[in-house]
Amino acid sequence: MRTYLPPPTGFDARAFAREAARAIGLPLPDEALDDVTLNLERTAGFAELLVSVPGLDGEEPAPVFRPERGRS
Repeated sequence: MRTYLPPPTGFDARAFAREAARAIGLPLPDEALDDVTLNLERTAGFAELLVSVPGLDGEEPAPVFRPERGRS
């Protein structure tokens, strides 16, 4: 059995899924709601882990690599 990071305390993934789908006019059938909820919970768990990493506030992203064209 796989284990995943738990979602943040108080995060209601099912309610979020329903409201987000409604807000953008996306049909969300009841038979898909369990899978969508599970994926939102997993994603929220990973997001919580990332924002908990110390020292990331104010950090700049690495520059984007753009290869020169025509170079061999």
